[in-house]
Amino acid sequence: MHPHWIFFKRTLYFGFITSIICLLLFYKYIIVDPRGDSKVKLEVSQAFISSAYYYPTSKSLGSNAIAFNMAIDQISHSMENHTFTVIGTNLTNSISSIATAQEEGFELCRYTTIMGSTNTVENLKTLEIESNGVTVQIPFKKARYTAPKPVIICISPQFAAEQWQMFLMHVHVAHRFGGHLHIYLTSIIKSYFELMQEYERQGYLTLDYWLRMKFSNVESQYFDPNANIMWRNQAGAQTDCLLQYKEAAEYIAFFDMDDILFPKNYPTYLEEFNAVLATNPGTNYMAYGRREHEFVKAPTLSEFSFTELVASLRSSEVVKSSKVVIRTDAYNSTAIHGSKHVSLMTRANVTSPTLVHVQLPNEKDGKRKNTSRNLWKIEFGPLNETIRDDDIRAIEDDIYRMKNVSTIQSLAPKLPNADFYLPIVFKCYYDAFYGVAFDHQPGDVGCLNADFCELPQREEYKCIHSDALYYSGPSMKPVTYHFLSDPFCHSFIFLNATRQKAQVRRTRSW
Repeated sequence: MHPHWIFFKRTLYFGFITSIICLLLFYKYIIVDPRGDSKVKLEVSQAFISSAYYYPTSKSLGSNAIAFNMAIDQISHSMENHTFTVIGTNLTNSISSIATAQEEGFELCRYTTIMGSTNTVENLKTLEIESNGVTVQIPFKKARYTAPKPVIICISPQFAAEQWQMFLMHVHVAHRFGGHLHIYLTSIIKSYFELMQEYERQGYLTLDYWLRMKFSNVESQYFDPNANIMWRNQAGAQTDCLLQYKEAAEYIAFFDMDDILFPKNYPTYLEEFNAVLATNPGTNYMAYGRREHEFVKAPTLSEFSFTELVASLRSSEVVKSSKVVIRTDAYNSTAIHGSKHVSLMTRANVTSPTLVHVQLPNEKDGKRKNTSRNLWKIEFGPLNETIRDDDIRAIEDDIYRMKNVSTIQSLAPKLPNADFYLPIVFKCYYDAFYGVAFDHQPGDVGCLNADFCELPQREEYKCIHSDALYYSGPSMKPVTYHFLSDPFCHSFIFLNATRQKAQVRRTRSW
């Protein structure tokens, strides 16, 4: 047997065994908090480091900068003005420095997202965090210094993803106007994942994994970070995307898959964004409101037509909280709707165009089979956004070209032709937030989290799940650190701690 295949099999085996052990230990000391409102202070705050980046040079962080992106228990120990000691080492020297943190989470959630940064040695080789004489080595990556396009659109983590029609709309619109999608995946229908992979091969997007947080070894009580952080740590994913591209791109947009921007006055995003900031002196980022729209979606790829989709778009008067597009030196971290650490005086509020928020699809027969969507009553009328005819034709031609790629032709019949997960997820979000916040339903808004949603595995459409090798540092006070390496995806789910649904299939490591 070829030695590389032996190594590959051993890596998979190690990853599987590690996941089993991780699950067993993960739940040993866990405190169950169904309402997510406990204010119990624990002896140790657990922290999960999603990523760390090294910058030989940075416009906003300085030379030889390190940025940590983590979720951390902010109730057991306050994270306001939090600092921690970092040791950076190269081939000849070590430097100890103090990292300062800025948090971007939600005060009603136990875990918050923080970005900690400091400056260290040049040509960094190893990175450690130290507390009271105990150290833990943290993996890091060098930040990007080149980007596929000057405008990067960071797409929030996709879970139980099945809406390939929204994806096709967004990826082709972005491509037309000079944007590149960076998509985070947690779980996704297999055929839809393969469709995204082909678009990645064609240069339209970059796929990345967004992992559930797991502690491989915990020696004290803790609360589950996944159930006690705002919206699957979406702020962490957006901060990760920012940290990856802040020295490589000119602009970064933080959108959901269903937030689609059509520039109004210029042929490209870059020209449009430059013009907005130029007409608003002293600003370095933009806020676009999200207007609710409905549209008719094709059940099959062969029936998918961008021209027909645009013709079916209908606008509402409902404009939801804005999403931001930033010049890359404007932010060092971000929450879902913008950073807490930048002045509103540097924000340009764009009233037209708005983001076309296509959250409410109708079926081809004009009906919406997702009855859960009818919980939220919104009236729709004529489309009030500007979508130019020449852009529609160009996008339609681009879609036609991609439809005829042999890989896409072969997987097209496997794409789901009806909703399954969308109504489940929408109902969870409605119960957790939308109903109270927008629809006058009784209740309180606590930690905004839908981790309680039960998402069954479909027999006819298999799912792909993100995973990784998980590690825990030694027990440290006041904070113990956990992290991951070698993310990959697989097509099995745990039914309990010792049984899997199907065989692990590793397709990529970033």
